[in-house]
Amino acid sequence: MKRIQYLLYVVAALTVGFDQFLKWIVRRTLPIGDAVLVIPGVVELTHLQNPGAAFSLFPNQTWLFVLIAAIVVVAVIFVHQRWHLDRLAQVGLGLLLGGALGNMVDRIISPTHTVTDYVYFYTIHFPVFNLADASIDFGVLFLLISSFRSGTERSDDGKGDPK
Repeated sequence: MKRIQYLLYVVAALTVGFDQFLKWIVRRTLPIGDAVLVIPGVVELTHLQNPGAAFSLFPNQTWLFVLIAAIVVVAVIFVHQRWHLDRLAQVGLGLLLGGALGNMVDRIISPTHTVTDYVYFYTIHFPVFNLADASIDFGVLFLLISSFRSGTERSDDGKGDPK
């Protein structure tokens, strides 16, 4: 199967772009703390500014989160350069990279160094999140699925080792 060299970066760019666009719309149209029902009893848009990581853990540790995102960026680029990846793994890494960059951009450009969160599902009572958060989760899921699939693309030596 022919390797698609730049799929990972296209997915990452689309993820960052769409994530930042949605956050911009939320910041411009919905005051912090306000909510709009999308589907009553199922999902609402709630504008929150999260100073921490997932579940608001470790609040106000901006540079720690920026450092972690930078490490993710370097690790993703390293893995992509080093191994032949199937399409699902490239999409997974692209989502992971795009999600990390999307939240890192928020932390850097926001005057309060917070991340804009806006999606709340009543049905699962999960904390308010954003597209970047979901992209990270789905990226990791796709990577796990890819790692267990048989018949994935392998390196030139046929052993699945690095190039």
